[in-house]
Amino acid sequence: MLQTPRIVSLLSESYNPHVRYGAALAVGISCAGTGLSEAISLLEPLTSDVVDFVRQGALIAMAMVMIQTNESCDSRVGTFRRQLEKIILDKHEDTMSKMGAILASGILDAGGRNVTIRLLSKTKHDKITAVVGLAVFSQFWYWYPLLYFISLAFSPTAFIGLNYDLKVPKFEFLSNAKPSLFEYPRPTTPPTSISAVKMPTAVLSTAAKAKSRAKKDTEHKGSLDKLSNDDASSASASTKPSKSTEKDADAMQVETAVEKKLEPELSYETLTNPARVVPTQEKYIRFLEGSRYIPVKLAPSGFVLLKDLQPSEAEVLTLSDALTTAPPNAAVTGAASTGQQGSGSSAMAVDDEPQPPQAFEYSG
Repeated sequence: MLQTPRIVSLLSESYNPHVRYGAALAVGISCAGTGLSEAISLLEPLTSDVVDFVRQGALIAMAMVMIQTNESCDSRVGTFRRQLEKIILDKHEDTMSKMGAILASGILDAGGRNVTIRLLSKTKHDKITAVVGLAVFSQFWYWYPLLYFISLAFSPTAFIGLNYDLKVPKFEFLSNAKPSLFEYPRPTTPPTSISAVKMPTAVLSTAAKAKSRAKKDTEHKGSLDKLSNDDASSASASTKPSKSTEKDADAMQVETAVEKKLEPELSYETLTNPARVVPTQEKYIRFLEGSRYIPVKLAPSGFVLLKDLQPSEAEVLTLSDALTTAPPNAAVTGAASTGQQGSGSSAMAVDDEPQPPQAFEYSG
């Protein structure tokens, strides 16, 4: 998959716009979620193509590649986000390019920026659901509701540790990388206020002459006052400290305070279960020595089963659900006491559930 940009590099320069569109979408699908620099370099000129639907495909493909990537990893992410914002807000932009920009913006922020596009499982096998989802999504030209099939390709980027009860205990682990490399992308902030444009004001010749005379009188009076003030200030200059010295001292204090605040960024980050872990961050995940919980099978992300090394001690859960701690029939009893219980079997109690069938042997 990572060789796709090199293979289709000549096709991306074809005279046929349909071939350029296909090359862009092929790079986007094959390199989705990787943030591959070669893929971004190939798609970058196509986002400004002369044909509108080629620009649309390039914008969608670029968003697929850049999903879960921030400016710390590649500075072109911020440039691309600003380009999308400009295309969406431009009233003179053609409809197809604007639609591509809107879809690209949605892909970048999909799932609250907590999902990515994965076509392979952790065991390097094809995820058929994701493949089918992208295959159907690419046919949205024929029917726009097919756009929603891209959600089948999204995979959550999180580490969720579970104990033997499939509950989420509280414990910490390390990410041996700078926090800025995998932080959430900075959101684009729209302007808070719109300033009115001032039109030039017409100035009469008589008003201009009056202003010039007043200006000359003011300057003449100011020069006389300055001469008198210089004589008085020269006498007291030896007894008073200079203002420039005081300003220099204040500036030095401010610079010292700023230097104290600008501390170097840590080379690691402590995460608490559950936590956001993007695919490129998985290789930096480490478990603390002496931790109460260790994974049954080493897995840097997804749902991870944990082994409790201190089962006799009480557990502290991160996520709690009121329904899990309530008695089995509490909801039904409460509904009946308030008169909200429905008729028939819709409010059947837990004890009235049908029993599973008896064991039997099949001889066919």
